[in-house]
Amino acid sequence: MEPLHDDEADTGSEVVLDLLRSQAPHLAALSLARISGTDGNTGSDNVLYRLGTELVVRLPRTPSAAASLRTETRLLPHLAGRLPVALPELVHLGSASARYPHPWAVLRWLPGRDAWADRATLDDPHGFRLAEDLAAVVDALGKVPWAAYGDIVEVRPPGRRGGGLAPLTEDIDEWLGEAHGLVDERGVRASWQESLSAREWDGDAVLCHGDLIPGNLLVQGNRLTAVIDWGGAGAGDPALDLVPAWAVLGPQGRERFRDGVAADDDSWLRARGYALQQAVAGVIYYTPRRHPLADVMRRTLHAILR
Repeated sequence: MEPLHDDEADTGSEVVLDLLRSQAPHLAALSLARISGTDGNTGSDNVLYRLGTELVVRLPRTPSAAASLRTETRLLPHLAGRLPVALPELVHLGSASARYPHPWAVLRWLPGRDAWADRATLDDPHGFRLAEDLAAVVDALGKVPWAAYGDIVEVRPPGRRGGGLAPLTEDIDEWLGEAHGLVDERGVRASWQESLSAREWDGDAVLCHGDLIPGNLLVQGNRLTAVIDWGGAGAGDPALDLVPAWAVLGPQGRERFRDGVAADDDSWLRARGYALQQAVAGVIYYTPRRHPLADVMRRTLHAILR
């Protein structure tokens, strides 16, 4: 299979079997099947394999994704029992080998489909319960005493998502310079300027998941059952975790979510800015790579600009 990123490691099935045989031999006899984009996996940082019926193998594609896995496996025990949905449960943490250069993990298989696979059933009015569930998760995250394990959680600096909008202007400009007609540049710039008019967050940094897009949300019966992929978690502007308003929900669900998190106008504008920056980058990066995440981000961008 063609690599998605330039610095991507070999994550073929033979590599996975070698890792299991050498580091988790008690699991090596279980059936192994790669989970593809057609199966609903729109993630781009990790390659996933279903292992038997109850487990999943997760292999970071790149060094940055490997660093995220290290963060996630350290953070998750501190979040256990604090959120109203399920979280990934680590079964085995593997190490780099001669054939694979990164840490890797075996986790419990969580039931449900990601919100992108179920997007047709989550628009208004079917997504109203999901909007309420998302608001409950964001509210609970805001109450996590993350400073007690500040050696795990990074405070987002300027120039990183959640570290303020204005420093991301350079990033927006760089991506638009590579757009070549893939996005509505005039609409993007107008929306970005509106978001920049919002008052910046000047309160205490809040723990944020940082990437509440459809592929990281598992749903069953229009309800949120799990939030996965915590490697991008950090502390910063709480507006960062309001991005699913545009990335996941329809217009009415969006307003229900806003009511649930009690977002003021400034927070809402900043959240839309974070969603815009991610969507622009995602459309431009993933479209030429023909990855499903391009469609996810294109849909988000449409929700923002329409």
